Amino acid sequence: MAMLLGGCGLSGPAHGPPVPGMAAVVDMSFESYDPANVTIRAGQTVEWRNTSIITHTVTDDPARARKADDAGVPAGGQAFDSGDIPPGQVYSHAFTVPGTYRYFCAHHEQGGMLGVVVVTPAP
Repeated sequence: MAMLLGGCGLSGPAHGPPVPGMAAVVDMSFESYDPANVTIRAGQTVEWRNTSIITHTVTDDPARARKADDAGVPAGGQAFDSGDIPPGQVYSHAFTVPGTYRYFCAHHEQGGMLGVVVVTPAP
């Protein structure tokens, strides 16, 4: 039974404690990010945790978005793409440039799986 559950994403690092020092933790459920919006300071890191049983991504590359408004990178920022995050796995990204980052799941963008990271200047 444990092998069956492990293959469904019911085990893995996404189901343990967050990595110490994360400024925000976002869970990926069936077709949503929770919370969908987070605010952090420049230099901090966000951890996304795929707690669902399906594969997701965290993508803010406007060139990959089906709708232009679903992705956005502030001036001076770099687009990022997690690639596939299997069930039970995590992805983290450090943000160094202040601004608003709009991101989506490449597999579920049309279903409304969208999120926002607002990065404020470091103190």
